[in-house]
Amino acid sequence: MKTNLPILQVEDDDHDVFFLAHAFKKAAITNPVQVVHDGQEAIDYLSGKGRFSDRSKFPLPCLIILDLKMPRRTGMEVLAWLRQESDLPPLPVIVFSSSAHRDDVDRAFVLGANAFVSKPSSVEERIRFAKSVKEFWLYFNEIQEALLHAVR
Repeated sequence: MKTNLPILQVEDDDHDVFFLAHAFKKAAITNPVQVVHDGQEAIDYLSGKGRFSDRSKFPLPCLIILDLKMPRRTGMEVLAWLRQESDLPPLPVIVFSSSAHRDDVDRAFVLGANAFVSKPSSVEERIRFAKSVKEFWLYFNEIQEALLHAVR
């Protein structure tokens, strides 16, 4: 890994959190994973507000794995906020959703998603996804200098 910055998982389903954690463990991903359970918590985490104000405990992530269908604020709203309203460097975002509707896929990319993955139904496929995250997003993908400066 080029960095040990956290991965932010934005997911309201505890089963999906568990299965992705299992897949990351099997893929030997050592980055810590911070989990928030709705879109508003994601925005609070990313903006460093409220209980997320201590950046030593809640540093900016090197990658966001974002569900779409969540309470309070949806993944689409998080994407819109992240790309249009925040002052953050352009963090990489993988939409990881049960919905593979063409409208959702297209809208996610228009709003600035870097990838869109339909949640695999099998454990083996989730492990395969985790391995691809490790290889591309955590190893080959260059971390932006702006992000590295933001967390120092």
